[in-house]
Amino acid sequence: MNVTEYSYYLVRQIPVGRVSTYGAVAKALGNKGYARVVGKYMNKNPDAETMPCFKIVKSDGSLGGFGLGIDDNIRRLNKDGIMVKNGRIVDFQKVFFDDFKTDYPLKKK
Repeated sequence: MNVTEYSYYLVRQIPVGRVSTYGAVAKALGNKGYARVVGKYMNKNPDAETMPCFKIVKSDGSLGGFGLGIDDNIRRLNKDGIMVKNGRIVDFQKVFFDDFKTDYPLKKK
C-alpha cells in the first residue's frame, strides 16, 4: 500500500460522529510534517462517497478546503452528527479522533 492509499485507510478509521486533523493523519503515517501532503491527498480523493475526507479539519477545528465546496462539507458533517458553527467544529476536543491503528509507514523509510 502506498502512502496515499495508507492515508485513505487511516481516514476510513474515523468513527461516525468524529473528526480528525491533517496533522493527526500525518502523525499516524509517521511524520507530522506531512500534514500539507495529507491535505493534497484528501483533495485528490477519487470518491467522496466512500472516502470520508470531509471528516478531516484543521488543527484548530476550523474547516479546511473540500473539493465539493464548504456547503457540502458542512452538510456531510451535519449528517454525520458533527455540528459546525462559524466555520468551526462545535465541541472540537470532544469529537476529535486520533486513535488510529497504524504501522507508521513513513517511519520505515
